[in-house]
Amino acid sequence: MLELASESALTALGASSISISRLQPGTSTLHTLINVGDLAPDEERWPVNETYHFDDYPQAREVLSDLKVWVTDVDDPLSDPVEVELLRKLGKRTALAAPLIVDGQLWGEFYATRDHDLNRFFPLDLAYTEALCAILAGALSRAIHFEALEQLAFRDPLTGLANRRALDDAAEVALQHRRASRQDLPGHLAGFSPTVVGPDDGDGYDGRVRNRTGAETGARRVTAVAVDVNGLKRVNDTTGHAAGDQLLTSVARLLVQHFSPLIGSLIARVGGDEFVVLVPNHSVQAVLTCANALCAAASGLPAGAGVSCGVASTTRAWPHLSANDLFRAADQAQYEAKRRSSRTAVLSSLIDD
Repeated sequence: MLELASESALTALGASSISISRLQPGTSTLHTLINVGDLAPDEERWPVNETYHFDDYPQAREVLSDLKVWVTDVDDPLSDPVEVELLRKLGKRTALAAPLIVDGQLWGEFYATRDHDLNRFFPLDLAYTEALCAILAGALSRAIHFEALEQLAFRDPLTGLANRRALDDAAEVALQHRRASRQDLPGHLAGFSPTVVGPDDGDGYDGRVRNRTGAETGARRVTAVAVDVNGLKRVNDTTGHAAGDQLLTSVARLLVQHFSPLIGSLIARVGGDEFVVLVPNHSVQAVLTCANALCAAASGLPAGAGVSCGVASTTRAWPHLSANDLFRAADQAQYEAKRRSSRTAVLSSLIDD
């Protein structure tokens, strides 16, 4: 399906190449699934390990955060220098990128290029691209729903969010401080996130992060938010479990609403009244802002007594810190928030970077 859609878009846009990439939640990384058209020498039609991290390509973060189409041209002095350098590496003159929204959620990126002997992309091309992406998103939605059965073991059946098993897999990768390649990602996390590649995998990994050119980059921050639904037992006891389930799904919707803007976040239900949000590569303040907004919104729900939130954050990598250590610190901060009846999130001081 991706191959047919890419080839059709190549012709419709008069492009030299088309690439479709998948955003892997929990990694802040775009994994390219397919390249078609006139490819650079180091590009592959079905790439195994072609990734783009937001730290290296900030304009990609902007595209996916603002949900807008943008154009880069090698001759435009206002274009992002990083994107211009990528175009030069690909041997192309101009590029167009657009977000792919599937079932109301950010799914990935559509990327088109043109050679030096072709015109740059114009506003009409941008409008046409938006229409193409809408058609592609519909096809992706049908494919995702068809494959949903194999995902059931990693989803919470009530809320549709990730479950503890999916969260643990994503957290292990996030704490490796390393970008998982497409071949490393377990199939069950195609709709969520990543796999573990540890220091003993034989590739000389030393815990440091390197970008696509092999240069080292800074340590990556990973943050966990523990969320507990206050008053769920009382709702179950007084108005029935159907009302309790409705409260949980309402909180789940609020979690998606408030944390989706943090690109790469993974939201999971891990217990009867407990949720965890895994947020890689965003500032602590950005996470606290979302958590506090969640607390304020949940306090207005007609049932229950709002939520209690605890936040823990680190730039340490495994084996110096495990996923359980991070979750435990967030849990303890959440217990403190509940003890204080706090209307805002409590930040853990148990982990020192």
